[in-house]
Amino acid sequence: MAERPSYRHGRILWGYLRSNLTGRREHHPAIILDRDQDIVQPEEFDPRQAGSDNVIHVIGVSTKYKQYGFGYVSLPFTPNGHALTGLKEDCGAVIGWYDRLSIPDDVTGADGGFGGDAPLAQMRQIDEAVRQDLSRRLGVQFSTVQKMIQELLEGDA
Repeated sequence: MAERPSYRHGRILWGYLRSNLTGRREHHPAIILDRDQDIVQPEEFDPRQAGSDNVIHVIGVSTKYKQYGFGYVSLPFTPNGHALTGLKEDCGAVIGWYDRLSIPDDVTGADGGFGGDAPLAQMRQIDEAVRQDLSRRLGVQFSTVQKMIQELLEGDA
């Protein structure tokens, strides 16, 4: 069985995210939203070919998730660290709290800044909630852009 990449869809990591409430960058866990095939692992990244930044898109995770006034998806935890997520406190992914992190530069903390992974059931809820949130935010324009992107992708196949 092939080893899973360090940066992958649903992976929990630590970084400085811009707060939706204060606008300041705060140290928080986050979950990678990008699909595995869209992530260039740092050891494979060549800025001469791909540009100067290697970024991933994440959703912020907070212990104060119920206070944000946004939707959220609760994540499993145990006081000693959940077997899959590694989380030790009650927290949730905050729908609408998105950021971009340059990898590996913006990822901080012990163990390379990595935690565990969001369970598949919660990751499906997060993905669907993010799609609905972005669709709501962008409305008809989102559908039009989505169709255009799909047509472009089909043209590259």
